[in-house]
Amino acid sequence: MPVEPADRPASDQALPSPTAAALPVALPRFKISFRLSLLAVSLITVIVTAAAVHLPWIWISRTNVVEMAVQLNTEIIGGIGREIDQLFRTAEATQDSVQEVFQTGTVILEDRKRRDQFMFSVLRANPHFSWVSLGMPNGDFFGAQRRDERTFRIAESLWDDKAKMATRKEDYYVADEHKVYFTQSKTKTNDYYSVTRQWYQRAVTNPGTHIWTDVYIFANSGKPGINTAVTFERDGQLTGVVSIAIELERISRYLRQLHIAENGVAFIIDRAGRMIAFKDPNEVARIGEGDSGGALKDISESHYPALRIAREAVEDNRFTWSEVTETRQLQYRWGANGERYFVTLAPAGQLDWVIGTVIPEADFLTGVEQNQKRLAFIVLGVIAFVMALSMVVARWLFIAPLGRMIDQTHLIERFELDAVQPVPSRVRELDSLATALQQMSLGLSAFRKYIATDLVRGLLDRGVEAKLGGERRTLTVLFMDLANFTTMTERLGHRILPFLARYLGEMSGIIMARRGTIDKFIGDAVMAFWGAPTWNQDHAADACRSALACKAAMEAIRAELKRDGRPDLFVRIGVNTGRVVVGNIGSEERLDYTVIGDPVNLASRLEGMNKEYGTQIIIGHNTYEEAKYDIVARRLDAVTVKGREEPVFIYELLEMADPVKEIVRPDWVLAYEAGLDAFNGREWTRALEHFRRAIDLRGADAPSEAMIRRCEAALPRAIREGDLAA
Repeated sequence: MPVEPADRPASDQALPSPTAAALPVALPRFKISFRLSLLAVSLITVIVTAAAVHLPWIWISRTNVVEMAVQLNTEIIGGIGREIDQLFRTAEATQDSVQEVFQTGTVILEDRKRRDQFMFSVLRANPHFSWVSLGMPNGDFFGAQRRDERTFRIAESLWDDKAKMATRKEDYYVADEHKVYFTQSKTKTNDYYSVTRQWYQRAVTNPGTHIWTDVYIFANSGKPGINTAVTFERDGQLTGVVSIAIELERISRYLRQLHIAENGVAFIIDRAGRMIAFKDPNEVARIGEGDSGGALKDISESHYPALRIAREAVEDNRFTWSEVTETRQLQYRWGANGERYFVTLAPAGQLDWVIGTVIPEADFLTGVEQNQKRLAFIVLGVIAFVMALSMVVARWLFIAPLGRMIDQTHLIERFELDAVQPVPSRVRELDSLATALQQMSLGLSAFRKYIATDLVRGLLDRGVEAKLGGERRTLTVLFMDLANFTTMTERLGHRILPFLARYLGEMSGIIMARRGTIDKFIGDAVMAFWGAPTWNQDHAADACRSALACKAAMEAIRAELKRDGRPDLFVRIGVNTGRVVVGNIGSEERLDYTVIGDPVNLASRLEGMNKEYGTQIIIGHNTYEEAKYDIVARRLDAVTVKGREEPVFIYELLEMADPVKEIVRPDWVLAYEAGLDAFNGREWTRALEHFRRAIDLRGADAPSEAMIRRCEAALPRAIREGDLAA
């Protein structure tokens, strides 16, 4: 059939055929410009709506924002103050309980087990505490520490006054919601002498009174914190000091979880301007300075915008942090555009700290519900008219046809090209767009036969671009080939194509139904992989399941071939799992989404090994390990493949395991594997017995027969070499 040249003159292409001339000619429809219609509707809507909404909104919102800022800041600071006060009161109340327990002898200090259990239970019951501890007059120290949300430590430090050193034993625990697990013990020496600690000395100086230390850096954790302490006595004599430590990071965590408008922040400082708590702990302390390995930062050292705004607002109003004796509301403009910020400062309870908040004015202007209600009455009439007109015109001209076109693009995106339909429109640009979509779907339909549609969908879903590149992943690769296919091809010639199409179609359907990706067809061979482009944690089990299904499907085809008197065909399959490179591989002009790597080569070799052992499905050791609870397999052999020095264990895949029953392997499999162990141990006679028993149990077993031949070949040589095991 002659083919017309594609570059024939346009005038020739435009000549109507006799059939076309007889058809009725469609009259041109009236169309208007999409640009002009959209511009007209947009201008009318924007001008009327902006004038009716924006101007009243600005006026009303500005009158209320200051009042709302004052109220919100007052509530926030009050809440923070109550939280801190509650934390300190809880610490003091808990301290009283611990003092009473040890003072009354309910728990004896010398009973280490009960002492440690008691302090540990107190610590777990109070998630804000970092330490619950006891300091003794002789320098001994006992305590329980919360290291993080799940790990704990119990410490016993015994002071040796002669050596001026302490022997410290630490037991470590991990806890979940229900149980506590011991992990390890450590013993070391250090110079920790509790009598010299600030909390101990202040408590002894003020017996029976709850004291609070200055904020300092904890020696063990390197984090800033604070202690409360109180003495306990027996018979009028000082017995020890109970102390509870609180890491400031826990207060910072509370501030981080606190929702303050949209972009507001809260902070706590002392009267000297040193940071106590902030949502970013790095802004509170600096590491590597001070006697304990760190020191609190001054607020002037911070580059965090909110803290800079607070500091500059205080300086601009000419007062110091020590002068904050009551709540102060400040307004400060900051930044290149002069945005306004509301800064609130207030004293915080018994420790004489200062709580501060910084909230941008913009946070209040974005959602003033009360003002929205007032605006609704002002603009209701104008908006109703504009919206009604806009909805009618826009729906007729734009929304309805665009919605249908969007549906068509989704069909193209999912490669459901047969379902794409033309979407006519009276807007010229939309009509051209609909025609382009229709032409694009027709063009893509031609390529659908050459590429895997599911693969393309997966790549599009993951946003993988069509450019060179890949990534390393652990995947499972399958190679499948037909035995005796060459013989059948020689007999049938080109008539083999219908059979090949059926075979490849069935195998492809099985693989894709089990989340596999078809890589390529090589004649009658199939290469596929699992785990990409969409990740699948059961890739090894799915590959095994597909291999068994392909084998079963081929058995049905074999039965038909036998009835037709054609050569017997069966599949040989190799499956292997490993780290491979997967991605777009090829050249700039031609790409192939595929996998490469040593595990891929091994999978191909496993497919070929079926011929040697008389099997149909061989899987690699990695595949077996990944899927061993989902499959029934037998250890086939340990082979050395090209490019590897160490032997590789290979397995014959027999069937999928029952998901609700324990895996029970047949006796003939156990006999074969016992023979394989004897063979590897050069016990040739014993190996022969096991392989023959496997054949007796199964009836026929090609791998056992192959191993028998290898034993019989090795037996005379072993006898000649004096191998006693033979």
